[in-house]
Amino acid sequence: MAQLISLMQFDKESKIAILEGLGYKSDGIYVLTENGDRYIDKYINTPVRLDDMLILPGSTVIISNNEISILGYIEEYGDATF
Repeated sequence: MAQLISLMQFDKESKIAILEGLGYKSDGIYVLTENGDRYIDKYINTPVRLDDMLILPGSTVIISNNEISILGYIEEYGDATF
């Protein structure tokens, strides 16, 4: 089973480095696409903030850390990664 690590314990620079490793960017507030556009949480249709982003184990999908997005993710991908 994958070990869960909270992104809350990481500083802003580390979170940005993680995003860059996944092919994304950040302006220090929002997660940005490779093109520099704000990355939109597909489950709640709002921009994902750096301080509220969630990357689930075994995935490179970035969502906002809220119940609706998490449930939407589980419905789409299943909960086998938890």
